[in-house]
Amino acid sequence: MEIDMEFISSDALRDMDEKKKIDFIIRRIKKGKIIVIEEGLSSSEEAKLIEETMKQIDEKFPGIEISSLRDGGSEGIRDKLIRLLGGRTSGLTVIGPSRLVKKIRRGRHKIMLKAEKR
Repeated sequence: MEIDMEFISSDALRDMDEKKKIDFIIRRIKKGKIIVIEEGLSSSEEAKLIEETMKQIDEKFPGIEISSLRDGGSEGIRDKLIRLLGGRTSGLTVIGPSRLVKKIRRGRHKIMLKAEKR
C-alpha cells in the first residue's frame, strides 16, 4: 500500500500563470499523488482550482481535498508590501485526491492528514 507524495518548491510554480499552475496541480492529483506546495496557493488560486476540479469530476476522478496554512503572524512593513503587490511570503498547501485523503484538518500551525489507499 504505497501513497505517492510530491513536494513542490515555490520556484517550480513561480513562472506559471494561474491556469498553468492549476493544470499542473490537477494532472498530478489525477495520477493519485498527494502534493505539498511550498508557500501555498493564494485564495483566488484555491478557488479556481476547486472550480476547475468540480468541472472534471467523474467516476475516475472524484475530486480533491485541500488545506492551506498561511502565515497569520505579525508582519513587518516588508511582508505587508509584498502582500499588497500580490505576493506571498510564506505558507503551505496540501492537496490530494479525495479517494486517498480520508481526513484532513488544519490547526493553527499544522495540517494533519490521514491517507489510505484501497
